[in-house]
Amino acid sequence: MLKLSHAKKVESMAFIIFTLTLLCIYIRPFNLPLWAYSSLGAALCLGFGIVSLSDVAFVWGMVWDSTFSLVGLIIFALSLEKLGFFEVLAHYTLRLSTHRQTLHLQTWKFFVFIGVLASVLATFFSNDGAILILTPLIIALLTHIKNVKFSRSPLIIFLLFVGFMSDFASNTFIFSNLTNIITADFFTITFIDFALAMALPQLFVILATLVLFWILFIRKLPKTLDFKVHTQALPKPSITLFCFALIALLLFGIIGGEKFGIALCVFTLGVAFLSMLCGILTHKIALTQMLKLAPLGIVTFSLGLFIVVFGLNNMGLVSLLAKGLKHFDTLPLFAQIFSVGISSSLGSSVINNLPMVMLGDLALKDSSNALIFAHLLGCNVGSKLTPIGSLATLLWLFSLKRYGISISFLQYMLVALLIVPFMLFFGLLGLWVYVII
Repeated sequence: MLKLSHAKKVESMAFIIFTLTLLCIYIRPFNLPLWAYSSLGAALCLGFGIVSLSDVAFVWGMVWDSTFSLVGLIIFALSLEKLGFFEVLAHYTLRLSTHRQTLHLQTWKFFVFIGVLASVLATFFSNDGAILILTPLIIALLTHIKNVKFSRSPLIIFLLFVGFMSDFASNTFIFSNLTNIITADFFTITFIDFALAMALPQLFVILATLVLFWILFIRKLPKTLDFKVHTQALPKPSITLFCFALIALLLFGIIGGEKFGIALCVFTLGVAFLSMLCGILTHKIALTQMLKLAPLGIVTFSLGLFIVVFGLNNMGLVSLLAKGLKHFDTLPLFAQIFSVGISSSLGSSVINNLPMVMLGDLALKDSSNALIFAHLLGCNVGSKLTPIGSLATLLWLFSLKRYGISISFLQYMLVALLIVPFMLFFGLLGLWVYVII
């Protein structure tokens, strides 16, 4: 009886620590960095014996590559921004979209341009990197619109569009999302296999997002946009070519590195270092400034959060989830894919997609690849149902406050409820089509 009572107390404590950790991450009391709350939660789990040092070692082995890969990608994205690479992309895209001598642009063209740019950035630089780059870009562009009728409302619409698209488009490659890296490492999914499985769902989601956002918000946008933008001097062509070469090196390095068992973070940190070095040599990047911007706290944050989540695993939650998934085995493949995707979406929306992806991966360890990818789509796309569903959304909403922009919980939820269920449906539909063909 004493042992049973003690076990119950430890189990209760694990859920209390997990709940308090998530609450602190969401509401940020005392305005501390995110890693402080997850680290405190991990320390409490160790102190109460919910996890052991061997559990910490296991979790570190599971997440070290993914977290360092994300750090490398964000530094790489920041360096390319300083080098003017995205200014080049924006410049030539706007030239193709606008009238020859003016910045008089049809709104639908700008809308498509932003959607495509967000998709490309999320694909190659992760959802966090995409939001980090696009948020100040959108604010800078839309606050210099000459249209008298263009008010704050369209600015919020485009910011929401960018925020949602950055997560929705983070499915194609392993390095496009932290959840992808964790899952691919856990199940040993190759880069090519991952990209092939996610390409069609990604295409379905991107096209559906463009169409649905446009249908919902077309009446709130003017037909044309007159930009009052002072074009910055573009970097030398040699720098732009070097940036393209680094992107190619990242892609081919990851594909080739798999054959030799080279960790993903070797390539992301490698191109981050080379891009920083180029910026320093060309006097476009200050080392001290980049070190301040480097998201090293993500390493501590993810390790701490996953230790807290692993405490739930030790308390039997994963076994409970695995038993629940067994009920899906008798369903047709279509129903299985949608059941897992919706379940992961709801779980991610409530407890954040990082804890959910780990719990789901552990529960799905004996499942088919179709269900694994359905789980990922639920965590990547479906997590946007609430503002606490993904780390990228939390960081994005917090960063908007620095610009004096506040998107209320009600505003976010109103858009999310109209958008996310449809996007998740199209993503899972794309996965089902890929599996059956």
